[in-house]
Amino acid sequence: MYTRLVPAAALALTTTALLAAPAHAATTYHSGPIGYTCTFPGSPVLPVTLVQQFTGPDTVAPGATFVLSGVSGSVTLSPAARAFFTDAGNDGVLGGFTVAFVEAANAPRSSTTAAPNVPATWGPDPVVIDFHNGKQTHQAGASGPITFHAGRLGMALSLHRPDGAPSGPSLACAQVAGQDNAFTPDLSIG
Repeated sequence: MYTRLVPAAALALTTTALLAAPAHAATTYHSGPIGYTCTFPGSPVLPVTLVQQFTGPDTVAPGATFVLSGVSGSVTLSPAARAFFTDAGNDGVLGGFTVAFVEAANAPRSSTTAAPNVPATWGPDPVVIDFHNGKQTHQAGASGPITFHAGRLGMALSLHRPDGAPSGPSLACAQVAGQDNAFTPDLSIG
């Protein structure tokens, strides 16, 4: 009699757990290339291109707080930006961090964690600065879809120089107007 109750009790607990908290699938959201112009004191305007992605839920409840994890991407320096950094004696990235804000009118952002830059030495190809594992928290609106779009971009660069001299500008970047800066797909509230 006792052995029959254990499997039945386990089945009841499993069924209750499944009904109490339905799981939502994780979805990868991504942007197309988005142009920015960056500056820091004493620099000319430095054009760059951002491509970004993150993981989030596929559905959220109205008013729920949710997290976008794995906020990652790449910033490709234009030839002019590359020339500016290499002419100053830089040949790679040691680290630093990037903050690529994700915004949504129907889900305001409440917190952001910067993503570390991936160390890399620059070769003859276009210079790409990769960043991984940022995090953002948002709160869903009352109803409707949530469309995410790229917001401000900031970079604190720790650059590599063959002579070992420290180099590390912080760039403030503004989006070039008139481009599609939306992520796909949309997130459903429901």
